[in-house]
Amino acid sequence: MVRTAASCEQKYRTRTNKSRKYIENAKTHIPGGVESNIRVFEPYPFVARKGEGPYIYDIDGNKMIDYALGYGPLILGHRHPEVVKAVKEQVDRGSLFGSPTEAPSEYVKLVKKAMPSIELFRFTNSGCEATMNALRVARGYSGKEKIAKAEGSYHGGYDYMMQSVDIPAEVYQKGKKCQPAVPWGKGLPKCISDLAVIYPFNEWDETERIIRKNADELAAVICEPVHAGAGCVVPRDNYLKKLRKLTKELGLILIFDEILTGFRVARGGAQERYDVKPDITCIAKVAGGGYQLGGFGGRKELMEEILPSDEGNVYHGGTYNAHAVSVAAGLATLKELSKPGIYSKINRTGDRLFNGLGDLAKDRGVDLWIEHVGSLGEIFFTDKEIRTWRDELDIDGAKWEKWFLNSLSEGVFFGVPHPDGHAFTSTAHTDEVVDRSLEIFDDSFRAVAK
Repeated sequence: MVRTAASCEQKYRTRTNKSRKYIENAKTHIPGGVESNIRVFEPYPFVARKGEGPYIYDIDGNKMIDYALGYGPLILGHRHPEVVKAVKEQVDRGSLFGSPTEAPSEYVKLVKKAMPSIELFRFTNSGCEATMNALRVARGYSGKEKIAKAEGSYHGGYDYMMQSVDIPAEVYQKGKKCQPAVPWGKGLPKCISDLAVIYPFNEWDETERIIRKNADELAAVICEPVHAGAGCVVPRDNYLKKLRKLTKELGLILIFDEILTGFRVARGGAQERYDVKPDITCIAKVAGGGYQLGGFGGRKELMEEILPSDEGNVYHGGTYNAHAVSVAAGLATLKELSKPGIYSKINRTGDRLFNGLGDLAKDRGVDLWIEHVGSLGEIFFTDKEIRTWRDELDIDGAKWEKWFLNSLSEGVFFGVPHPDGHAFTSTAHTDEVVDRSLEIFDDSFRAVAK
């Protein structure tokens, strides 16, 4: 029997009746019934109740293998014993003090050991705050205002970086490698867009041309070293090394947004994996072990811009910075990730998953392009190579939605619920868990096969 998109949706609805009722009710007092727009998917998201290891459970009692992992942070899986223990112990001692505590210094020592490009480090509550403050430091140090960012990259939900994350069809300039900044949605002042210089990730000649042209006005170049804004597009042809060489030549600050890649694609993030040292690094997600923690750090002379002073230095503050419970969770996570062999295990599991997906798609005659690095990856329903953000605009979103819903209905939550979203593995995902997932994915490929 041919499975239609409607039949896949009906199967999902049948399994998630309590979730449907909850979302309908929640919409009366929460916009869209969700706490973040990225959690929306059709016909409605399931409502989670608990997590355990590689599994997530919804309020209907369904047990699913989880490759979303909180959209990246849970590299040890749900409720890792050491993280739970550290959090409980800290809660017993208190959670917020308004004065320095000892754990942050221990935490930063581990960060600096993993990422030697960081000489000084400050905590934030999220990746969004991390990049926002890093850009402020760059502007304060350089005395310049413009920032270069990649088309399609997401660096957090604030005005300066809500530029060319996505481009509406009515203003999209087809046939170009890149176009000037386009605000992502309403409420963004035109004057802010004028401060963003947009370059095309992985298109080196055009990137170099744009950065050279605007160098005199640029405070910094910010880059996701693995282009997570386009799912998971890996850098090609020494792109990052060329970017580092160019920014050094021009005297520009290079900021790596390692919110997704930090402590995931390697202990030292993408800068370790690709052997490129930025001037400032931003981290979050894995760094907090599932709790609200982020931060930014880099060269001493840059980070000293935020030293407390009466002379108008760059300001950085926050009531919840280095929140004791979050630091406890993050510290426990980084200690686990410091153990020998941990990344070879996580990356091997990622290879097993994404290579397996490629083999299944080929066997079923489904056009699929896969981008992955270690435990981070994405699949694109297309017969073309995905090397830039613009390449993904032609993927088959309808086929992905059918595949995703069928997989979800059979017991696998495959990553961020959008056609350009990413998926992750963790230390909790065993070979048996991955193999069971692949059995379900095979059924989903059959559902979308021509």
